[in-house]
Order: sequence, then structure tokens, then C-alpha cells
Amino acid sequence: MSTYDVEETGMSEQQALMDFPGAEALRAAGRVEAPSADALARAMAAVEGAARREVREGVVVAPLRKRRRLLSVIALAAVAAGVAVAGVNLRAGDQHGTARAQSASVFLNNVAEVAATQPAGSGRYWKTRTDSMGAYISRSMDVTYTSASGKPFRKSHFPGWRLGSRTYDWNGLDALTTDPDQLLRRIENTTKASADEDEDAATLGFVQASTLLANAPAGPRLRSGVFKALADLRGVSVVGTVKDSIGRSGTELSFHGGVGTTEVIIDPRTSKLLELIEPWRSEKDQRRATYLSTGLTDSIG
Repeated sequence: MSTYDVEETGMSEQQALMDFPGAEALRAAGRVEAPSADALARAMAAVEGAARREVREGVVVAPLRKRRRLLSVIALAAVAAGVAVAGVNLRAGDQHGTARAQSASVFLNNVAEVAATQPAGSGRYWKTRTDSMGAYISRSMDVTYTSASGKPFRKSHFPGWRLGSRTYDWNGLDALTTDPDQLLRRIENTTKASADEDEDAATLGFVQASTLLANAPAGPRLRSGVFKALADLRGVSVVGTVKDSIGRSGTELSFHGGVGTTEVIIDPRTSKLLELIEPWRSEKDQRRATYLSTGLTDSIG
């Protein structure tokens, strides 16, 4: 708190800190029973989203009187969720990190249930269309690339989708285990395919799993299993509700690895992965893939 704030308000530092909308409700809450996992997930998602917006607006580094906006959001979310508080002690740290992890786990397990109910579909090709190009992969792993307008421009052989230390073709994905514990072990035991890969092994594992969810012909049970595996992966946290680069709404998750932070945006209503932003070489170098549409089809174009 600055000297200006003290002189301007005539309050002590502690009094000024707690002078924000929602403070009285927070004090009145006192000590309560621990919240449910769902309530905590909702509260933490709200707090993370509010904090993200405030940081973007420069409020967090502004004078104290502006930071009260963020504190009021945190206070109301805490009371709504029934978060146990003692007096006015609002400390961040291990408990905050644990809450974010619990929030991610709840969200991912819920999305896993959605994924399990999606139709499998049918078709000769697996189609992926991003903001830059399209790809049509056959069961023989031949791939036809198309321009943003849908015009074919190159044919090649697709090497497959990596998960852990192995690469899977279309038939291999059909035979891959759907057990979350086994999938988690594969993700955690990821190894680099070549020395040219710049991500650390942990980031590679998360990116591979996210890519499989985004643009691989994984059936509903496999996608559900991968979501459940990620729910138990350390380092995953919920950021909150955001817009992707083309304005679609989804829930953003982040993974904190050795290279930097990887971000994914998921539509919780459909379990579709909308966007993947991964660090490359460093936090400053990022690669983004925006998935416009994916699915099975019988024709190219």
C-alpha cells in the first residue's frame, strides 16, 4: 500500500485492504465446512477468469483502490463456494495451487463424460481443418492436404499420432487402451522422438495427448479415457472461460512445463478441442493451432 493511499483514505493498511465490495460477506462467512469439489471448481474458475482479465487490464499493478475490484470478485466467489476462511487472512500459495488442480480435475472428468456420449461417426477419411489448411487421412495413412479454400495441393504419407514413446496409425488408435491409468502412464513416460524436439518431455506428453484429442480419429471411449488421464496429470490447471482466436467460447486449461506454458481451449458442451497454443524453444516462441472442424468424411474437399 502506498503512502498516498493511506493519506488519501485515512485508513490503516489492513482497513484499506478490506475496504471493497463483498468484504463484509467474507467476514461474516467465518469458518465453514469445506466446499464440494464442484463448488470449488466453479469458484476457482471464476477467480482465475477474473484475475486473468484484471491482469490484462493492468488493474493488479495499479494502486490499491483499483485492486479492490479484484478482491471483491475473490471474496464473493469464496463466500458462494463456502470456502473456509479465518478472519481476513487471504493467503495464496499451496492451497491455491491445490484448488486449481482440483478444479482442472473436476472439469476434465466432466468433459470425459461428454466425450463418451458423442457419436463415433463413419467415413473413409479423417478430416482436420485448421485456420491455415486442411488434411484428409485415409486408413492406409495416405494424406491429402488442402488449402484454406479446400483445394487439394499435396499428397503424402502421414506418419501417425504419437503418445508416450510410440506412434500409432489409424488401426493402432482403434486398438489402443482406453484405460485412464494406462494412458496416464504413457503420457507421463513420453520420450523425445528426435533431438530436434525443443519441448521438455512433460510438455511433449501434454501436447501429444491434446493433439490426439484435437485431430486424431480417436473413438469416444479413447477420447474419454485421455480426458480422464489428463485429469490426474500434475501441472494442469483451469484458467477460466475465454474466447479463442476466432471468437468461440471455451474453457482454457494450462500446463506448466519446463519450456513454458501450454494452453488448450475446450468446448465443454461437445468436448471438442478448439485451440492449442504450445511453447517452442521458449515461452516467447509459440505455435498456435486453431481447429475449425474435425471428423469423418467420405470425400475430399
